[in-house]
Amino acid sequence: MILTALPGYEVAHFACHGLTDWDDPSSSRLLLHDHRTHPLTVTDIAGLRLTRTRLAYLSVCSTTGTNLQHADEAVHLTAAFHLAGYSSVIGTLWPINDRNAITIARHVYDYLTQEHTVPPRTHLAAEALHHAVRRYRDNHPRQPIQWAAYVHTGH
Repeated sequence: MILTALPGYEVAHFACHGLTDWDDPSSSRLLLHDHRTHPLTVTDIAGLRLTRTRLAYLSVCSTTGTNLQHADEAVHLTAAFHLAGYSSVIGTLWPINDRNAITIARHVYDYLTQEHTVPPRTHLAAEALHHAVRRYRDNHPRQPIQWAAYVHTGH
């Protein structure tokens, strides 16, 4: 169902759990309500050819994770959304704290929408993430595990 819905939205936001498959990175997946019967995998997402999508925000643990065996390959959820057609993808390098993830996402969307006064300016996603992480870091400078996991892929 998600795969058929994605083309209809410029912005996709996932706030769920993810699973990185260290042996077969193309089988890494988002753990949605039906993940046991219909997993949403890297292969499924990368196979899409989306043309009107702008931002995928993956508020999910380890969406950009890989292992030493695959360190020179970009086979992970963040890359799959970018390959599918999202010009900007926000992902994470390691597990994130739910409460902190909400705070950072709120700051990103506040920046993208000028405090909810305009539609999301998705071309500013990298800048928005930068400001959100800096803001969080300024309040928690000795806890990089809480804010350094976030990455932006795209333009």
